[in-house]
Amino acid sequence: MGDSATASQPMAPADSAAIAAAMAASDSALAEAQNPGAASRAAAANRARLELGVAMPKGYFDWLGTIGYRRLLLTDTRFQHWLQAEGMFGKKAYLSEGAVGVGWYIRPLALWRPAWKIRPVVEGGVAGYIVVQFADIVGFEDWSSHARGYVKGHAVAGFETDLSSRFGVAVRGRFTIPASRPLDYAQLVLFLR
Repeated sequence: MGDSATASQPMAPADSAAIAAAMAASDSALAEAQNPGAASRAAAANRARLELGVAMPKGYFDWLGTIGYRRLLLTDTRFQHWLQAEGMFGKKAYLSEGAVGVGWYIRPLALWRPAWKIRPVVEGGVAGYIVVQFADIVGFEDWSSHARGYVKGHAVAGFETDLSSRFGVAVRGRFTIPASRPLDYAQLVLFLR
């Protein structure tokens, strides 16, 4: 009689969660045993990528073409650390501008959801740039140019999704400090692994 009374009592929510977690761990271990190295191959595929994009900045230019390379350097207990090298080019009327930059970005693991189909991206970092501007002098067969280097801090938010195992799309906005404009950059990127 004691056994039937115990069997009819519903499971506590904590027990249900523990059983679900154990089943998920078991499924993961079984998948790894059936396909050894799949998880490490997936992680390796996401370590580096080439990004081709277009950006709509605030300011003089209507758009910028961008090309970048991102590499995951380190994952610690709280953050992923990314290195990004980027080139940008814009042209409007008589003014052309090109820039190259290298930045270190930190992404909090608490906000990163790699299992989601559409993943939120929140990261911050610091980057150094060298910018070169060329101006055609109207009415003359001449041009003028100048170059400048600077370091800025960035906060980036957006999302990304995979189109296939090798290609994906990211949309992100960038807030820059110091800057005279609050949101200085919105970018659409096709990334290739």
